[in-house]
Amino acid sequence: MRTILAGFAAIALFAQSPTFEAATIKPNKSGDGSSGYPGLRSGLYTGKNATMHMMLRSAYDLSESRIFGPDWLDSDRYDVEAKPAPGATQADMMLMFQTLLKERFHLELHREMREMPVFDMVVSKGGLKMSLSTPEHRFPQPPPNPGGSMNVGAGTMPQIAQRLSGAAGRTIIDKTGLDGAYGFMVIYTPMNAANPPEGAPPDFFTAVEQQLGLKLEPNKAPIEVLVVDHADRTPAEN
Repeated sequence: MRTILAGFAAIALFAQSPTFEAATIKPNKSGDGSSGYPGLRSGLYTGKNATMHMMLRSAYDLSESRIFGPDWLDSDRYDVEAKPAPGATQADMMLMFQTLLKERFHLELHREMREMPVFDMVVSKGGLKMSLSTPEHRFPQPPPNPGGSMNVGAGTMPQIAQRLSGAAGRTIIDKTGLDGAYGFMVIYTPMNAANPPEGAPPDFFTAVEQQLGLKLEPNKAPIEVLVVDHADRTPAEN
């Protein structure tokens, strides 16, 4: 009986605060300009040359425009490699990564509401250009070598708004009034691209309107943000 109760207690503890089976976070001093957002790759949760801003974005599923803290959040770089427990869900791994950042960087943070520039996402005058997602046709088929950047997936309109917020540079709020899940694909030239070649995809905002039938209108709204009160720049020993 005691063994059974101990098993239930262990399950409850895992549900409350799941942790990686093993994890390392090391400063990256390579000076390499390339980077990779932390995420699940080949069974490991990894990130290469990632900033703290990028790690927090992955851990809390927020666009970087909603994360505030010291300037070094965008300058210092780190390599992450962590092994999730068998059967861990994406939600579990986010909690694991939150716990890992708090342990290794002695991270302290809080949430608050701030009035911020946003984009309202509405259906454009030309009409919606996405189809409802079905089990047989959930994701659109990407073309070979499309050029530029691409965002492809499926989700409800609020989920699509969240997916597009990173490229837009500010939070997008769904104002379409549409229900259901849609498959979407947008191919665009990033706003910070220098001298895009002839024939490059359109800029992000044009692509969203032309390819998705959605328009992003600037506005202001109270948005919940994440504020870093304290974080060590050097992670604790692995």
